[in-house]
Amino acid sequence: MPADRPEAPPQSARDVTVRDVPVDVVLPLWHRILREGVPFEVAQARHATIDTHPGTRHFAAFDGDTVVGVVTTFPEDTPLAPGRRGEHFRGMAVDDAYRGAGVGKLLMRAVVDAARNRGAEVLWANGRDTALGFYERIGFRVDGDGFVDDEMHLEHHVVLAGVDEVTV
Repeated sequence: MPADRPEAPPQSARDVTVRDVPVDVVLPLWHRILREGVPFEVAQARHATIDTHPGTRHFAAFDGDTVVGVVTTFPEDTPLAPGRRGEHFRGMAVDDAYRGAGVGKLLMRAVVDAARNRGAEVLWANGRDTALGFYERIGFRVDGDGFVDDEMHLEHHVVLAGVDEVTV
């Protein structure tokens, strides 16, 4: 097991803290978990415009000095909620050793807080089908028939929730 990963997951996320960070802090874990097999430079370039936009915020969950989870969020409306201000989140990733420990909820709490502070009313993402259960458990609903993304060729669905409907 690599030295930068813990030997066993924490009993809970109580020792994990979430901080607003620059994009370069989130990219290594994001790439390792969500873009495996895609050259780093290619994956980074594809998302550089939104990742470096002044309105974009990046959050990282830390266990000590180790990044164990990441998410990116930015203001963007969705046609699925006309007339409501939207906050789009993407790149949600939690290290395998920390899945099920509450890190995802901590990251989503940061997204909800950021959305509220910007006056957003609805949160949404293109969620991987493998993560739909997580999103549904915290108050998101799955919309539509789904699609295969053109980068990783994996099944996705839009997940959507009012900011006050997310339970984290």
